[in-house]
Amino acid sequence: MSTSTHHSRIGSIVLVAALSFCGPAVGHGQEVVTALDRTLQKTHMRQEATRVTFSNTAVPAFAPTTIQCGNQSCSVRVEVSSQFFNVTSGNIARIHVKADGVPFPSTGFDVDGGINRPVATLTTAAYLKTDLSPGSHTITVDFDMRSEGGTAEAGIRTLMIQVFAP
Repeated sequence: MSTSTHHSRIGSIVLVAALSFCGPAVGHGQEVVTALDRTLQKTHMRQEATRVTFSNTAVPAFAPTTIQCGNQSCSVRVEVSSQFFNVTSGNIARIHVKADGVPFPSTGFDVDGGINRPVATLTTAAYLKTDLSPGSHTITVDFDMRSEGGTAEAGIRTLMIQVFAP
């Protein structure tokens, strides 16, 4: 038996022994998450260039958008991109997304902390709502400030709403 063949067999035996004693290389205590497998049905897009000033009272960032789930439930992904500027120092601008007046599961993201800078920042945030009931729904997006006494402005902003079949 040649030396290289002997080393290959020993290496194979060590590998088999290591797997036998240690078990498979699996993360213990980690939750297995299955990705959503959906089919895109329709995309709604909108862009606004008018300046919006807001405070701790929510104001519409875009006109309401009506979507259709059809005769089955659907999933909706909402993406908002916006410039924010003149955010009051020590306060935070937020984005709220709702379907028929009900907030998405994770909404109210803090998107821009105020440091009174003279230039705008661009923020993009995405939101997901699954199992929206069959039929039509109205999607709204509002901006507000986290605390009283603060103000901010939003400039050019884009909205993309994607409707997916279950």
